[in-house]
Amino acid sequence: MLKNILFKCLLLFFVFHYSTGQVMNEFSIENISIKNVIRKPDSLFTAFDKTKREKLQQGDTLAAINILIKVARAHTNKGNFAKSYKDYWEALFYSKKIKDSVYVTNTYRGLGLLYSLFGRNKDAEEYFNNAIDVIKNKANPTRKELIDLGNSYYSFSGHHRDNGNYGVAQQYLDSCSVIKNKINQSSIYFLNSAQAYIYSKMGRQDEALRLLIPLETIFKTKRPSYLIILYSFLGEIYAKKNEYNKSELYYLKALEYLEQYKTHQNYIPKLYQQLAELYFKMGKLAEAYENLKTSKEVSENFFGVKSDNNIEIIEIEDSYRKERNIQLQKLEKARLETLEAKQRNLFLQNVILLISVISIILFSLVVVRNLKKKRKADRNQFETEQKLTAEKNTEVLDFKNKELTSSALQLIQKDELINDIKNVLTSSDKIEGRQINQILTKIKMNKGYDWKEFNARFASVNESFYATLKEKYPKLTQRDHRLCALIKLNFTSKEIAQLLGISVDSVNTSRYRLRKKMSLTKEQDLSEIILGI
Repeated sequence: MLKNILFKCLLLFFVFHYSTGQVMNEFSIENISIKNVIRKPDSLFTAFDKTKREKLQQGDTLAAINILIKVARAHTNKGNFAKSYKDYWEALFYSKKIKDSVYVTNTYRGLGLLYSLFGRNKDAEEYFNNAIDVIKNKANPTRKELIDLGNSYYSFSGHHRDNGNYGVAQQYLDSCSVIKNKINQSSIYFLNSAQAYIYSKMGRQDEALRLLIPLETIFKTKRPSYLIILYSFLGEIYAKKNEYNKSELYYLKALEYLEQYKTHQNYIPKLYQQLAELYFKMGKLAEAYENLKTSKEVSENFFGVKSDNNIEIIEIEDSYRKERNIQLQKLEKARLETLEAKQRNLFLQNVILLISVISIILFSLVVVRNLKKKRKADRNQFETEQKLTAEKNTEVLDFKNKELTSSALQLIQKDELINDIKNVLTSSDKIEGRQINQILTKIKMNKGYDWKEFNARFASVNESFYATLKEKYPKLTQRDHRLCALIKLNFTSKEIAQLLGISVDSVNTSRYRLRKKMSLTKEQDLSEIILGI
């Protein structure tokens, strides 16, 4: 998109140079010239605005319109498109007010060129047609009006050429030529430049060169600053003809004239970009890189804001320009009446505003500092409380696990004692077999009750242990859960065997089956996995 806008800028300034005639050389108000405005915009645009307001106060509307149109062109030359747009609309308002066809045509054409630059072709063509119709609808146009009609045809030709409609562009260029012949206007060098550019775009490079080469001497005499555009065209044409040395020469000449005349600065990014492409074709990669880098930097500085900011401003201006034109006359009178009062109040308002801003800033700094301190203190307190809570929870958990382990060990000792009693009972001949069986049944029931009590106490200490096991390993049974609980308490296989009333081999077998159900690899340790839950 940036490349397209750069290309449009080339065409736009080409059109402006023809349509403005000798604007840059002849326009001067109170020793201030537009030519100087291009070189020192900061100091002289203000002077022109002041002169415009003075002319309006004096009732010299024509002079004010003249300033507005030519300052708008100067803004366009510098790339200040939003300012140019606003100046054109103000000029159109006053031109319609006094019904001056020449200035109305000029402002319509200027607006058409700006809309064309930003790709709003429908709006651009509407304003170009308006500019043409203003003169065409007149019964007996004056010579000056015919010149403006020719300029409008020329501008419309540039618009269509920019959009690749070379046939339509040629028709409007021919219409411009007819007007020039009708009024016996002898200077045709701008027409030849435009014709050469159309030929170049259509691939007719030799015909383009035939028209452009003789123009160098003419422009050196009559418009040396236009050599920037001419040399740029020649460099582009010779690049297409693969005559790289000549192309390089003309591009460098264009940059030299840019530096000398300090105008058409929009060309700088495109010229560096063209040089970069040329050096790349010539195999001069270092020069290509440096020129491309320069092009990008200048484009960012010059066009980066333009393409977004100016388009947005133009869109906003479009939405309310009709209402603005209606209100402008009323506001002008009110502005003059209130200007003195505003100037008197301005200093006081600025002082009050400055004091208010400083007070708000100081208050904000104090509030922010206090908030930071409070937030830091709250964060430290929260972290301390969290740390103490975590330590307390760890201590409680460790204590309960120790208590649980102690309980399990007591169960082991109890089971050992019961086993000893059982052995004695089974080896005695003095007690009847029925009584022995009753005692053994009570021992077995008591053992089951002891295990249920242990399991309940374990679950209360390790609340989510069984839930996590079920979620991660849904294939495990209740017996598997019991084995996992004993492993988590770091019991040995022998201790587990005593608690469960099975042999050590059976415990090892159960551990092996547990590993398979949990899908553990050889490298994974069963105890570490369970301890991590």
